[in-house]
Amino acid sequence: MKVGFSLAFADDAAAPEIHFASCQQHYPQNFWNPAFQKHANSATGIAGAVVVAERPDMHQDFFDNFVGAKAIRLDGGFTVPTPRGEIDVLGPAAFVHRFGVTPPDVASGARLAALRFAVADPGLLEGVPEQAGIARLFARNAMVIGAGDAMGAVLVFEPAARAPR
Repeated sequence: MKVGFSLAFADDAAAPEIHFASCQQHYPQNFWNPAFQKHANSATGIAGAVVVAERPDMHQDFFDNFVGAKAIRLDGGFTVPTPRGEIDVLGPAAFVHRFGVTPPDVASGARLAALRFAVADPGLLEGVPEQAGIARLFARNAMVIGAGDAMGAVLVFEPAARAPR
């Protein structure tokens, strides 16, 4: 059975703490196993990644070119749609407003701040944080696990068919 990947790497000079990569699978039918795509927490995929920057506009050209799609303005930043989720680039205040937790320090440039997961049944997650001894909060119909409990990145679990922003 063949598996094969092509990788491409890119850096945003204004974000020295983040390194980006893109991966193309050449034989996805030999790699993806439907049994591995079922999770007890009902996660169905990655909804997006969130970057925080003091000045999100400084990064828009990079993301437009990296993703190959035009950014859509948001209050306090922008989002770039991809076939498998969104990349949101937000200012610190917009990040706090949206997720209810403090973003990472951006003094040295933009930082990867959160991963967003789509879940089919948010109810399956309600007791999990307490069972694991970690804190959680709810923000805008999503469950948020803060960076202190998630090894440095904020984890956001949101309904798979969420309403548009």
